[in-house]
Amino acid sequence: MRSTKLPLSTFEPVTEVRGLADTWWRGPDSLIAIHTGVAECFDAPRFRVARVYSGLGEWGLTGG
Repeated sequence: MRSTKLPLSTFEPVTEVRGLADTWWRGPDSLIAIHTGVAECFDAPRFRVARVYSGLGEWGLTGG
């Protein structure tokens, strides 16, 4: 399993969708979803998963 640090300092949290298992971050043309539910249930940080959606442009970030 590959481990990578994400530069979240250039992103802002999307508080509208914050939950126990998922945290979303918004950048200029991308979204990052961080899934932590399984990692917390099993007390195993290595199970944390981040999905990066890049190249979204204005439409992909606003839905309009």
